[in-house]
Amino acid sequence: MQTILITGASGFLGRACCVAFRSAGYSVRALVRNVDGQQYPKAVADGGVYRVNLPDHIDEAAFQGVEVRAVIHCACTTTGSDHKAAQATSLIGARRLRKLAQQHAATQFIFISSMSAHKAARSTYGMTKWQLEQEMTAPSDAIVKPGMIIGPGGIFGRTLEIVRKLPIVPVPYSGCHLQTIWIKDASAGIVEIVRRKVTGRVILAHPETISMWDFYRKIVDIESPGKTIIPISGDLTLCAIMLLERLGLRLPVSSESLLGIKYRYRFDPLCDLQRLGLEPLNFQQSLARFMERSAA
Repeated sequence: MQTILITGASGFLGRACCVAFRSAGYSVRALVRNVDGQQYPKAVADGGVYRVNLPDHIDEAAFQGVEVRAVIHCACTTTGSDHKAAQATSLIGARRLRKLAQQHAATQFIFISSMSAHKAARSTYGMTKWQLEQEMTAPSDAIVKPGMIIGPGGIFGRTLEIVRKLPIVPVPYSGCHLQTIWIKDASAGIVEIVRRKVTGRVILAHPETISMWDFYRKIVDIESPGKTIIPISGDLTLCAIMLLERLGLRLPVSSESLLGIKYRYRFDPLCDLQRLGLEPLNFQQSLARFMERSAA
């Protein structure tokens, strides 16, 4: 049985990938920062759970004794207030992991990037991902750029919490557009990248875009009908949040998220969806599926 190594296996996308690859008949080894108490990866990862605390510690035993079909690098470093430290951690960690994958003859190294990553990116997260994308040029490398993933976690999960808590929902950069993908479509797409040995850059998103205003409005209509939403200045909000972050405050919305929205670039996913045989749900369908599962 071919083995898949997944970093960030206890995270939002990492968990979904563990399930998807096990369902597809692969053996899975989960790589996480904290091995103790990780019930979910232990239940799904038949190949075991290994400690990876990037950039300094990677348990090389995860690569040994098996045919490594692919390494899926889902783990990422959130910037917090120390952007330079987060950038160094992400860069050095990804490079070390990729080098180990090459040393152990992994067939593919799949780097999970972001639509925030492009030449004009201004967030530390986007610029770091873009820098790493430029280094992923080996024949075994694949770069996955998913849209905003809809499901129980990630940015969408944090957005849902904001909508639930606030009496009035402010919408910065209301005219900017997003591309989205349902969590199961994202993990299924990554499985197909491995099955079909796809390399290079792959866009995983529904072709339709949705404005930030409609994104929030549709969430409010389902989650909190009747709640008021108002457009606010994105640039003023960004400046205020950056100031508060410098004072050491942790906020529900980060300047990194707003920079990612402001400078988001639209990618055309049609060719990639066709070569993967993937027909993802649009945002409305993804939201409905999420609410159905939440209710269940």
